[in-house]
Amino acid sequence: MSQSTVASRHAVVIGGSLAGLCAARALLEHVDQVTVVDRDRFPEEPKVRAGVPQAHHLHVLVTAGQRALDQLFPGLIAELHEIGAVRVDAPTDILYLTPVGWRERFPATHRLVGVSRELLDWTVRRRLAADPRVRFMPGHEAVRLLGSDDRDAVTGVLLRPRGADTGVRGLDADLVVDASGRGSHAPQWLDDLGYGRPDEIRVESGLGYASRRYLLPAGTADGWKNIVLMPQPPRSGRGGVLYPIENGRWMVTLGGLGGDCPPTDEAGFLEFARGLRSPLLYEAIRDATPDSPIHGFRDTGNHRRRYEAMPRWPDRFVVVGDAACTFNPVYGQGMSVAAQAGVTLAEQLRTGGGRLGRAAQVKVAAGSETAWLIATGADLRYPTTVGDRPPHGGRLSRWYLDRAADVANRDPYVLRVLTDVFHLVAPLSAVARPGVALRVLRGRPGPRLDTPPPSGWPTSRSRS
Repeated sequence: MSQSTVASRHAVVIGGSLAGLCAARALLEHVDQVTVVDRDRFPEEPKVRAGVPQAHHLHVLVTAGQRALDQLFPGLIAELHEIGAVRVDAPTDILYLTPVGWRERFPATHRLVGVSRELLDWTVRRRLAADPRVRFMPGHEAVRLLGSDDRDAVTGVLLRPRGADTGVRGLDADLVVDASGRGSHAPQWLDDLGYGRPDEIRVESGLGYASRRYLLPAGTADGWKNIVLMPQPPRSGRGGVLYPIENGRWMVTLGGLGGDCPPTDEAGFLEFARGLRSPLLYEAIRDATPDSPIHGFRDTGNHRRRYEAMPRWPDRFVVVGDAACTFNPVYGQGMSVAAQAGVTLAEQLRTGGGRLGRAAQVKVAAGSETAWLIATGADLRYPTTVGDRPPHGGRLSRWYLDRAADVANRDPYVLRVLTDVFHLVAPLSAVARPGVALRVLRGRPGPRLDTPPPSGWPTSRSRS
């Protein structure tokens, strides 16, 4: 590992999306300058940019992500609320139809942040741009990594203007972070330096979805702030979410499995919504005013590159965000895992003398584990999914998790634990703790709810 001093050090972050911005903030305490390189031109106001096509769709920022962002950018969540983000108390504000019935609206244990992806990214980017130690290089793409003579370390990045065949230039760096997203070329770059390529795991459910923004008629959302209608395979592979974002707008995302994807034309989109398991979402939007085109999305596979298991790894280099581990976006984990990776880098730099290498990559991978298990475990339940399935008799069987979800609909204690896991503040193993297991095995403490519970639904019948 390089023994260069902290003074006069330069870091390069490849990719200016949320993962890259969080990594840049982590690096700032240990270098004199951070250069953020991105293929796009950044908008001057909150707008969807080509490099983040997923921004047209629903984004969820769970508790772990909120905590990580506030740790990296103190006061950020409060700032988002000040400029229009919506507070959504979970589960109190949510009409939630699970595969096994409606969920009671117990007192809130977590809070979601209703915000568009473009507003979140713009707010974070504005924070960084105000720091004179941060330099943005838009309109450039990374061609390959630069290595030391002995190839034990990464020493920079070779760049060129986007779309150009000339103008290639080297950018020296003491630290390099690849946060370039799903299309990362790091496997090839590492192979070119003699490190080989990582093993890769893919789990593809075949989910496709489409989204549109709306302005709802006054009074439509009285008593709730969020509708979640889950699929119920094999009976139904369709699902939908209605979620508030800033400026009085609402995001609608519809999804389908096995080729039953929502259309992107007006009539087809509404008809798909009408065919969901409950009419509530359709009734909320049928007379609403569209506030955007309908955008489709099909790149929903889970993809993990096992960099942490490679036999050799260069010093001064780390891969984060979707460039390392990509989740099916429907589970709303990507932004939070990206923010947590930024915190992980900050901690590693602090304890490792301002250095990065294999230890940092191992910790970044560990930080993705719970989200990976949740996303792939859920996707592997569908018959359309392509990918290696766990052997029979795993630690947490499908039967147990299905039963736990059923019990959680009527039991606030079990729901709290499941929600902690979903919000990435507890490991998946938490659902097997003795206190939870006893309630799960005992069974649901009341009949299934066939209709959505009203606001203020009494919870005295459920066990505390």
